[in-house]
Amino acid sequence: MELKDVLYTVQDGVGIITLNRPERLNASSADMGQSLLHILDNLASDVRAIILTGAGRAFCAGGDVKNMSERLSGTSQPQGWQRTHTEKAISVAFWNCDRPIIAAVNGHAVGVGLSYASMCDIRIASDKAQFGALWVRRGFMPDGGGTFFLPFLLGVPKALDLCWSGDIIDAEEAKSIGLVSRVLPHEELISTAMTMAKRLAEGPSIAMGMAKRAMYKSRITDLQDALEFESYGQAMLRNTADHAEGVRAFIEKREARYVGR
Repeated sequence: MELKDVLYTVQDGVGIITLNRPERLNASSADMGQSLLHILDNLASDVRAIILTGAGRAFCAGGDVKNMSERLSGTSQPQGWQRTHTEKAISVAFWNCDRPIIAAVNGHAVGVGLSYASMCDIRIASDKAQFGALWVRRGFMPDGGGTFFLPFLLGVPKALDLCWSGDIIDAEEAKSIGLVSRVLPHEELISTAMTMAKRLAEGPSIAMGMAKRAMYKSRITDLQDALEFESYGQAMLRNTADHAEGVRAFIEKREARYVGR
């Protein structure tokens, strides 16, 4: 498949996904969504961590309002609430991906762009980044899993505050409420994301993927189910080469060399 509205490169075990519609501030498109799904569904085994960022001065400026206008004017076919939304599939693909995913938010992340950032595992931000749940300004509600990921990260009261106000917040405020973990000078954002991703890529990928699955599962199940999945995960990991290598490296007082098996 030819990727459209997205760039994808692999460097040192890190897959770098760049939303690439800079002339539209990387507003989402059908092609962008299909490209994201294709990348996540076809990750090579040597890709052990992922960075998501945007081209130009925005991360993602949300949905394409021009397309919304065409739909309202009748130039595109309206569909019911049960129609297929690409953003639904993207949310599930991010959630189910066993690789660590870092959002390197380089500029505006608003509307579904905020959802894209929120569905990543870790978020770091440029000091030029801004965030906003702008759906309310269009008489709309969050999509792209925004109603799930935002309260998951921020708690319901703060998520509703953002969604009801439609306020834009800067990177420092985003850090203060737990939306991002680090704020960096703009010119250091990608290099820092690469350093983080390379470190993760060198880790025991099977164990890390299992930990991600267990932590996410624990948020949507009760304690007993979470404990059962932990037991299952540890039983599986005991049989991996990476677990054996981690134990040997500790005993031998050296750095472990993980191979993802």
